Amino acid sequence: MPVSIYGCSSYEENKVQKAVDRLLMDLGGIEKFIKPGDNVVIKPNFIARRFPTDAATTNPALLLAITRAVMAVGGHVTIAESPGGPYSGAILKRLYETCGASYVAEMTGCDLNYDTSYENIVYHGKVRREFSIISPIIKADKVISVAKLKTHTMTCYTGAVKNLFGTIPGLYKTQYHFERAEKSSFCSMLVDLCQYVNPCLSFIDAVVAMEGDGPTSGTPREIGAILASQSPYELDLAAIHMVGISEEEALTVKESLEQGLTPPYDELTITGDSIDSFAISNFKRARGGDISFLKRINLPDSLTQKINRAATARPVFDKKICVGCGECARCCPPKAIELIDHFPQVNFDKCIHCFCCQELCPQKAVTAKRNFIFDKLFRI
Repeated sequence: MPVSIYGCSSYEENKVQKAVDRLLMDLGGIEKFIKPGDNVVIKPNFIARRFPTDAATTNPALLLAITRAVMAVGGHVTIAESPGGPYSGAILKRLYETCGASYVAEMTGCDLNYDTSYENIVYHGKVRREFSIISPIIKADKVISVAKLKTHTMTCYTGAVKNLFGTIPGLYKTQYHFERAEKSSFCSMLVDLCQYVNPCLSFIDAVVAMEGDGPTSGTPREIGAILASQSPYELDLAAIHMVGISEEEALTVKESLEQGLTPPYDELTITGDSIDSFAISNFKRARGGDISFLKRINLPDSLTQKINRAATARPVFDKKICVGCGECARCCPPKAIELIDHFPQVNFDKCIHCFCCQELCPQKAVTAKRNFIFDKLFRI
């Protein structure tokens, strides 16, 4: 399935609409995917209440352009998201207002989802046999995923496949993290989930991406591109190559390749602008990964695991920023965080290094820090 890429130098609405129209034309036109009367759920990356300028969430200008394209052919659009943390109508209202979905609804008349019910479905994936899925996804005729290109402290990269973790309701995500604490197993679960949701189209917002300690605490990085494909797996493969992330690092991509869900990179069909014109060689990684050079050294598994445990970044809380709200403790999958005198204390014997505390901290008081020696010698 082709991957289409077009340049877009800013989030000016006319520029984004032009890029989206060209992307859709390359892929066969929106009519190929959406029929009149289809109930279409657009799933953005609204991981948390972050303003569009933070580059942690899908920009509303892209949502606006896609919504208009779908509605133009008679599709009924609902924007739906289940962010990290609690899942309620009041939380969704504030989320949509902050991230810009309310503006899209005002401009187009599309719906915003406030239904917080979910259903348990059976799915025989590689590592998962059932999922809890938010109701709008279950009821949708078509799902369109609109991700943000970002680094990720746990999974290295987050894009089209990882975006669909937001179809799991609220704090159920913590259960999934806890059950799949090992990174490769967690990413295999994400690929299982993506195969169940089966979006008809996937987009990646790379006009301004996030590098460094993503997915919420990194730094905006201008790339100036929007990517789209019918295949979220091929789309992610193209995106990581654009920013110089290897398939070995991006575990969802590695899993997709191993399952045959995408051909190798050199066999992708890429249309539109040249991917080389957007290539970045110094895209900064998050500081949460394993020490990658160990994979190339023939050490006993037990020794490799011990070194990785010593070298893996840990969440560190800034006393000057933390307000003692307790969101980190509430959302910690293994319950490794306890508030003592209104300040988080981490039990690192329990910590699974998922960095949910960093993702969901409303004050951005959590950073990922590695042992000083490892950080200097083997920064990734």
